Order: sequence, then C-alpha cells, then structure tokens
Amino acid sequence: MRTMMAAAVLAALAAAGAGAFAWIQRQELVQTKSALNSANGELQKTRTDLKGALDELVSLRKQYSEQQMALAQLQAEMANARAFVEAEKAVSARLREDMAKMKEEFATALRAARASQARPAGPMLYDPPKPMVIQGRRGVQAVNPAPAQ
Repeated sequence: MRTMMAAAVLAALAAAGAGAFAWIQRQELVQTKSALNSANGELQKTRTDLKGALDELVSLRKQYSEQQMALAQLQAEMANARAFVEAEKAVSARLREDMAKMKEEFATALRAARASQARPAGPMLYDPPKPMVIQGRRGVQAVNPAPAQ
C-alpha cells in the first residue's frame, strides 16, 4: 500500500509536473505567438515603408534623369552661346578694323582733296552760259541774249 501510495504520489507528482510543464509550454507558446504576431505587424509595416521608399526612389531617379537631360541641354546651349559670342567678337573686331581703314582712307582722300583745292590750278577757260531758248506763240525768242561784242 505504501508502494502504491508512493506510486500514486509519484504519479500525481509526475502528472502535476507534466501539467506544469505543459502550462509553461503553453505560456511560452502564447508569448511566442504574440511575439510572432508583433513581428509580422512590424514586417508588414516595414514592407509598406519599403514600398513607399522604392516608389520615391523611382520618382527621384526619374527626376534625376530629367535634370541630367536638362543640364546636358543647357550645357550644349551654353557652348553654342559661347561659340556665337566668340564669332560675334571676331566679326566685331574685323568690322572695327575695316572701319579704321575706311576712316584712314577717308581722311587721306579728304586731305588730298583739300590739298588739290588749296593749290592754284593752271589757267582755266571760262565757258560762258549758253542762252536759254523758250518757244512761245510767236516763234523762238532768246531769253538771255548773248552780249554783243
């Protein structure tokens, strides 16, 4: 009987131990499930944030690409503008040179004209004006008759 009782107590203790072990395992399982559910929630939130970040990255890459194209276009326009300005500078310099030459030629021609006017020329023949003829009703009549000599 004692053995039986000892066996019953041992069985009860084993059952109580097994029950306590099962209860502890159940509590750990509940905690693990709760932690897993929390981790799943965090994972979903992280996935949502990641999708938003990826969408923003795609948008930023597109903007970057557009900005690069605009920059390349502006650089090409700037190079064209520089070339145009340099060409205009060259034309302006050539025109200034031409203008200086023309001024010099004009000044030379003016000096030559003034010098030729300042020198008395040889004897000049005077050609008196010819009389003007007006036709009227009565015939031809000289308006400025030549002086009689």
